[in-house]
Amino acid sequence: MCYGARRRRGLRAKGCDMTDSRAVFVLLPGRKEEHDHYQLLQEKTALEAAQRHGLRVEVAYAPAFDQLRTLKKRLFERTQLDAVIVEPASVPLMDLFLRELRERATLVLLNAWGGLVEEAARAWGQGHGCCTVSTNQVGIGRIQGEQVRALAPQGGMALCVTGPRRSSAAQERLDALRAAVGSDVDFVDIEAGAWTEDAGMVAFGDWYRVFKARNPALVAVAAQSDELAMGVRSAIQGLPDSAQRTVLAKAKLLGVDACPGYGQRLVDDGTLAASVATPANTGLALDLLQRFWTTGQPLPLRSFTEPRPYPATSV
Repeated sequence: MCYGARRRRGLRAKGCDMTDSRAVFVLLPGRKEEHDHYQLLQEKTALEAAQRHGLRVEVAYAPAFDQLRTLKKRLFERTQLDAVIVEPASVPLMDLFLRELRERATLVLLNAWGGLVEEAARAWGQGHGCCTVSTNQVGIGRIQGEQVRALAPQGGMALCVTGPRRSSAAQERLDALRAAVGSDVDFVDIEAGAWTEDAGMVAFGDWYRVFKARNPALVAVAAQSDELAMGVRSAIQGLPDSAQRTVLAKAKLLGVDACPGYGQRLVDDGTLAASVATPANTGLALDLLQRFWTTGQPLPLRSFTEPRPYPATSV
């Protein structure tokens, strides 16, 4: 079924009675047609977990401005939800989800954290729970910092292209990257408006307009997603100044996510120097929900999946 700019996909486990299985709504950021490979992995993992646990799982995508409306639309539908798994596009949206879902459904926030989460979880409501499942964002930044250091043992200039800073994940990754790079590397950063290849092109263009008069040379570009790294690559290839294009094309490109079939392939064929593999969080979120419903064991407030360098020899 289609709902405006988003698509919703559901799965009922084979042989599962629809009236007896739990209903879970998974809301991911962005638009599916933008081919954010990490979010596509989140969807695939959620549907596999639904099959494993016998759950009714629906997956929807919505850009930041439409996330709350999309959730409210689903809540007003006849079929009641037992749980919502959502990756908020911003901290303010996270706070709105906390207020909207309290005492209505169990809530799992993906890749998000803020001061109100712990307070909300304590008073969530009988029979429901609230928790967070995140990739270790500090670990991602630390690994990227170590990769930059390995590529720049003699120092030099490195650029970080971050995701949107309204996301707590982007800021946590950047802070950890700065700390890990150290003082030997001349480190600068620029914010992208999204996690996509197009946003990476725009962000690099913004940085280049400021620095081109200095004839910059970059040792490495640490992008916070593989798509952003590919956007930087396209932007460099399109520079009109052939001399600067040649110099900047020597920069080693680093990404994040290393999804099978995309980021891993780009590293394997040498397009990216390295990446950071980040497991999907939806599988762990659904595992925790199933345990909560079947055993009554409380949901842990914070759970993490651990990133790892790709390849392992890049740090």
